[in-house]
Amino acid sequence: MEHVVAGYTCIRQVWENRDWLYEGQHGFRPGYSCESQIITVCQDISDSLDEAARLDAIIIGLSKAFDLVPHDRLLKKIATSGVDSRVVVWIREFLIEPSQRVTVGRHYSEE
Repeated sequence: MEHVVAGYTCIRQVWENRDWLYEGQHGFRPGYSCESQIITVCQDISDSLDEAARLDAIIIGLSKAFDLVPHDRLLKKIATSGVDSRVVVWIREFLIEPSQRVTVGRHYSEE
């Protein structure tokens, strides 16, 4: 899903124009990645050690982030952000009624 959102520039542009993305957000943004996030964290740790400054870190795994967010609130926020309504429907279907099917030639798998 992240790759689709990152590739779908109208969503990202709306979020960037409304300043919804924190400057340290590395997902959903071109030129940023897991690797750039790790480099940033390592640099912050190194800077703190060089300055003998105190450093606190909290690491949270968000692999199931979409499962934890109240879908109705998320969809309402996306819908009122100015994103095309067809995109909101598509995201709703992904979150609430996900299904998948494979097509090979003229043959379709079951959902």
